[in-house]
Amino acid sequence: MKIGLALSGGAARGIAHVGVLKYLEENKIQPHCLAGTSAGSIVGALYCSGKTVNELSEIASSLSWKNMLHFSFPKMGLIDSSRLLDVIKEYIGDITFEKLELPLAINAVDLLSGKQVVMDKGPVAEAVQASCAIPGIFSPVKYNQYLLVDGGLLNNLPTLFIEDKGVDTIIAVNVGAQRALSKEPGNIFEVLIQSFDVVQQYRDMEARKHADYLIEPELGDLSFFETANSALLIERGYQTAEQVLKQVNLSSKPGLLGRWFKRRSKK
Repeated sequence: MKIGLALSGGAARGIAHVGVLKYLEENKIQPHCLAGTSAGSIVGALYCSGKTVNELSEIASSLSWKNMLHFSFPKMGLIDSSRLLDVIKEYIGDITFEKLELPLAINAVDLLSGKQVVMDKGPVAEAVQASCAIPGIFSPVKYNQYLLVDGGLLNNLPTLFIEDKGVDTIIAVNVGAQRALSKEPGNIFEVLIQSFDVVQQYRDMEARKHADYLIEPELGDLSFFETANSALLIERGYQTAEQVLKQVNLSSKPGLLGRWFKRRSKK
């Protein structure tokens, strides 16, 4: 069974992805390849570079937005995204996609063409930086001939471009706002991100249909910037993965006809 794992964006809520990876590891479910958007690209890059789930948990507990934000007020954003690049490189260095232990694809959006760009070759850290460049908050990232911003602008749940990677089953983890928040945004950054997610809820419906198993932790009570709640986020991700997957046999490969009917039933 070749399993593709798609990890959505969701700012600090992306820490919940670590809980899903913990459940998969404990149950000997090994992804064949990963795709990540924004926060999902960070977790995907760390995991595919060889970081263990325990290491990911330690990194998550040490994260602080103060370490990642540099208020330089560039012309095209409130925050210069170069500090984010520095933080990513602290953990994965200058590794390229070709050197990763597991295949990884990361998406961003080119402001010049208005199209999605999928990156699976070249430097990983720069691809993650681009995928996390939330418009209006982080400055766009120049990458080859592109001017890139957050991949969630067009596709926050990257199931669509993992489908052609030769996988039998797609597990998608959505940590974006699937429902209304239980409390009001507390600052301009939360207003921008929540506005972003209102659009994503409707736009990503098609992407959700391409998942064989959809894991959506209940995170409406947690802020997009609450990195201090890493233990709770990891636990929510783990519990939801268990609820969705505990009755599933992912050790046998489905027949082509069975998979075709599964796909047809979602259309």
